[in-house]
Amino acid sequence: MIAAAALGFGGISRFEIQAGSFAPILHGFFFNTFAPLMILVIYAVARIVAVALLEPSDLALARFVTAPLAAAALLVAALYPTFGGIIARSAFFSGGMMFIEGMMLGAAWLIGIAFAAIIFGFVLGAGVIFVRLGFAEPGRPPRTRLATGLMRYVALVFAGLILLLPGQTGISLYGDWPVWPMQPREAAALTAFSLIALAPHAMIVRRHG
Repeated sequence: MIAAAALGFGGISRFEIQAGSFAPILHGFFFNTFAPLMILVIYAVARIVAVALLEPSDLALARFVTAPLAAAALLVAALYPTFGGIIARSAFFSGGMMFIEGMMLGAAWLIGIAFAAIIFGFVLGAGVIFVRLGFAEPGRPPRTRLATGLMRYVALVFAGLILLLPGQTGISLYGDWPVWPMQPREAAALTAFSLIALAPHAMIVRRHG
């Protein structure tokens, strides 16, 4: 939510971003179309950092190595070769193929988000496990782990849907961002939608680890 507010109320747009060192990454079709997913990427990196800094462990010193590697792997999946990485591209191609085969646009879009969430969730989950050097609760029954993992996955699908919903419905809640900076009401909309989108996953993580 803080990142969303900073992007919106800070007047940051494509022009400011592409004038800096992030220009080779934050550009192109996927950036212009799926820019709100930047909030999910920031959230995922923050999740990895939080696990590394806040969870107690007898191997805490190893996190000086595992945490940067986990964060780097997530950023590569999300930003290489440009914004969206394999995550947004998998959504676009899987959903696009369904649409070409005759599926309704809304359903194809949902399938694309669901497919991308598999990759995003896998990279994030694997990164957290890598930072911990194992599961936080090794004694937890497999069925419980599976149920918790499914809840996390559904929460990520929900987050992607909420963040991209305005653009897909043609409602310009975020204005023409990232092409132009957001107006205050548009920045407030991005901040509110980010809070709604990420709250379920954050609550699941807080309760189940």
